[in-house]
Amino acid sequence: MAGTTTPAPRPRALAQTLRHWQGRALLWTAKTLQNTIVGRHRRKALTAHRNRAMRAAYARGVPATVIAKAVALAPSTVTGICGRSTGARDESVTDD
Repeated sequence: MAGTTTPAPRPRALAQTLRHWQGRALLWTAKTLQNTIVGRHRRKALTAHRNRAMRAAYARGVPATVIAKAVALAPSTVTGICGRSTGARDESVTDD
């Protein structure tokens, strides 16, 4: 009867291997959550903050083309964000 040349796995080594792969699975879960749930919320908040800063710069006289070049966006995108018709706050209501 031919025997195998590799010894049977020791219980401690098997436990360490399982623990390592459980750690990998948990790391993958954390990474997935970071890139989907948390990442989406954070991106929305940062985009809103960026847009407010661009509107403020535009309101203080910085041309849309200069803003577009600084933040690496298309000038039409910056004009859409900073334009006068982008929000209800920018519209003045006069009932005379």
